[in-house]
Amino acid sequence: MLANPTQMLPKGLPGCLKKRRLLNDRELKPELCREYGEKFLAEGWWEDALEFFQKAGDPQGLEEIKKHCLETGDAFLLGRLGVSQDPQTWRQLAEQALDLGKLRFARRAYELAGDPDKAAMVEGLIAGAETETED
Repeated sequence: MLANPTQMLPKGLPGCLKKRRLLNDRELKPELCREYGEKFLAEGWWEDALEFFQKAGDPQGLEEIKKHCLETGDAFLLGRLGVSQDPQTWRQLAEQALDLGKLRFARRAYELAGDPDKAAMVEGLIAGAETETED
């Protein structure tokens, strides 16, 4: 989504309606999907890139998304990969999210890692942070 509605899409990227048509096209070639995925990736539009890499069945593109998630602590994007992640991957992501102050991402990752104690600990941090902002 564009931060500024008057901002033009970068050249070569489809707008929302064309993107929807492309993703729903059953005969769209994987190579074209990969190409769009790479273009969105270059612009930092991770969700859009993910959709095209998934449609293409592109393991390299999906691995790039996973790497980004682990670096940025993005539990929700990692969850959308559609591939079951092992508990260690979720713990790694949770620690990174915690280091970056992304408490809700950390909590979700600990939940998916099967670590309810650490998820509860992060929930306490979230509650404490919300209490501080109310004062």
